[in-house]
Amino acid sequence: MDYAPNLDFLERLLLAVGPSGFEEEAAQAFLEEARTFAEAERDRHGNVYARIHPGGRPKVLLLGHLDEIGVIVSHVEEKGFLRLKPLGGWDPQVLVGQRLRFLGKRGHVLGVVGRKAIHVLKEEERRKAVELSELFADIGARSREEALEHLEVGAVGVLDQAPQWLLGERLVSKALDNRLGAFVVLEALRLLKGKTPAEVVAVGTVQEEIGAYGARTAAFRENPDLAVVVDVHHDSATPGMEKAQVGEAELGRGVVLDIGPFVDKEVFRALRRAAEREGLPYVLHAHGRWSGTDADEVAKVREGIPTGIVSIPLRYMHSPVEMVDLGDVERAVRLLAAFVEGV
Repeated sequence: MDYAPNLDFLERLLLAVGPSGFEEEAAQAFLEEARTFAEAERDRHGNVYARIHPGGRPKVLLLGHLDEIGVIVSHVEEKGFLRLKPLGGWDPQVLVGQRLRFLGKRGHVLGVVGRKAIHVLKEEERRKAVELSELFADIGARSREEALEHLEVGAVGVLDQAPQWLLGERLVSKALDNRLGAFVVLEALRLLKGKTPAEVVAVGTVQEEIGAYGARTAAFRENPDLAVVVDVHHDSATPGMEKAQVGEAELGRGVVLDIGPFVDKEVFRALRRAAEREGLPYVLHAHGRWSGTDADEVAKVREGIPTGIVSIPLRYMHSPVEMVDLGDVERAVRLLAAFVEGV
């Protein structure tokens, strides 16, 4: 199946500010693209939907989450510094020295995450891992009053890191976890238009990073016959990674198919057959309880929805330099399309 990724759309998705619970910019980018070839809408929770062949059978749900990790302003100090709380799972060491982009009262507000210079850190401070409660953001305000002219308690921000291409087809950006999944499901939908009798719905879900809440409401709303969740998976070639823990996934070597309690056996086998039929390389990953993806919630909705998981190898998860190989992204799109055609 011939396919060339829409990189302009991918860049628009990645540049959007959309932490968990505040995904509006990313949702708008998804909707604008979806409306060029499909029926598109947004639900009350914030999930976005693109639909082809309404009323067809079976009904297949393809899900990738739109939210990224971020921060929320919890306090504005007298000198204008902002104290932060996390939206999603942070390693605070990653935040030190980073640039942030906040959603302010009149538009985006830029800031940086500061820390005392090494020259004035005490010896015990140098040896101690920094905690998020110790960090602060600086937007350049000279006072609390000036800061409050631009944003307030409850303002949210994300890492300010635009997509960049490295050697070959390696892409580095913030928010690849998991705008990539939202991108893949909508691109697969584009490939499938007119090629299947099935009703296929691509969903950009919200609030995955804080509990997969959007996937739960989307699955209940749509009540599909089966579903596939697309997410990212730790690259095992990164120095220090233990394959016994993260599996055999490597950038550029294909997608990951999950096996575990929440993965439906028939959906898994159909995904595997589709990969082999199309000559798409893949590796298997086993988990003993939950997968940590939207699939854990989708599979439990109503009397149970048969659900599979396709993941894309990713380096440096939850950082400003998340990295993927474009070849794996293309394979994921082709696999979803082949899977739906097969069912």
